[in-house]
Amino acid sequence: MKNVLVNQTSKRKFEHIDIVVKEDVTVSNQCNEIYSEIKLVHSAFPGIDYRDIDTSIEFLGYTLKAPLMITGMTGGHSSVREVNEKLARLAQEHGIAIGVGSQRAMIENKGDLGVIKSYTVVRKIARDVPVIGNIGLNTLSKVSVREVIDAVNMLEADALAIHLNPGQELVQPEGDTCFRRELLDRVRDLIGELGVPVVVKEVGNGLSLEVVRLFSSIGVRYFDVAGACGTNWVLVEGYRAGESGFYDKQCLARKLSKWGIPTPLSVIEARWASPQSFIIASGGVWDGFKAAVNIVLGADMAGFAAPLLRRLLRDGLESASNYIREYVMEFKATMFLTGSSSVSELKGKPVYLSYKVLSMLYSRGIDWARYRRLIS
Repeated sequence: MKNVLVNQTSKRKFEHIDIVVKEDVTVSNQCNEIYSEIKLVHSAFPGIDYRDIDTSIEFLGYTLKAPLMITGMTGGHSSVREVNEKLARLAQEHGIAIGVGSQRAMIENKGDLGVIKSYTVVRKIARDVPVIGNIGLNTLSKVSVREVIDAVNMLEADALAIHLNPGQELVQPEGDTCFRRELLDRVRDLIGELGVPVVVKEVGNGLSLEVVRLFSSIGVRYFDVAGACGTNWVLVEGYRAGESGFYDKQCLARKLSKWGIPTPLSVIEARWASPQSFIIASGGVWDGFKAAVNIVLGADMAGFAAPLLRRLLRDGLESASNYIREYVMEFKATMFLTGSSSVSELKGKPVYLSYKVLSMLYSRGIDWARYRRLIS
């Protein structure tokens, strides 16, 4: 039975990439709606020279050229080793952070060198940027702390992302819906023994202030909101469910297609709940303009995955590299047009918020005037 489960995990990793690249599994309309309600204020006199703008930040002991991360996508199947190798080359070339996909397959396939190398190739190439490992929260109930530590050490990771994905698991044909509160104790144990920081992240439905506050209370200081604006993993699993004959789950996926917290709102909730934490804005943050908006709203850096993967697999490495160059150019242009000479200066810049956004924040007990003072 164990070998069957192992093969299922590796096979699922390959299927995920195929669906993300070929199918429309995004919530772009929801993303466009929320960003249309948020406008940065143009500065006709920036007071700076564009050539002096510094887009670098410090993250996990490294100096990044831009506040960006290629968020965890894949690993766990020998056929995706080349994908992770190329993503690592992009991260190294552009001086940005990179995460790997769930390392569950790495733990389950201890003797499969092909599976292990599909992860470890990242650090082999990305030597000068942060590499972030990845494990599911519910997986912590099935593996030992020692196994997780060994997987992190084998990757030579600078941090471990623990992903929360109840929506995805609910629809996934072989999904695990055990998210009991006792799992907090496993996270607490990891924080005490791991030796590198833990990053709590969603996978596309956003983090609420309650969840951030809960994990902050046990010592987590890094959060990746992964809001409901980009790749929708509920829809990804809906495709797999339909192909496997789980039509009830496929139907459920369609009904849940708009479920979640939009990325900019999730950034605000996370910062409100844990003012001193490091906040990563991902989930549909697919250009430099959206990255800038989220940093103005309180994020420390931005992450992206799916559009880079599509460019890489459809058009090649140079096209993917151009995507990152364009992204940074857009981000730097926004810095210039808001009069921000550094990323820290970009935070808390003036912003127009619609009544709709303000009322949503008010309903969550977030006072915008107080929040502005918090992030400025």
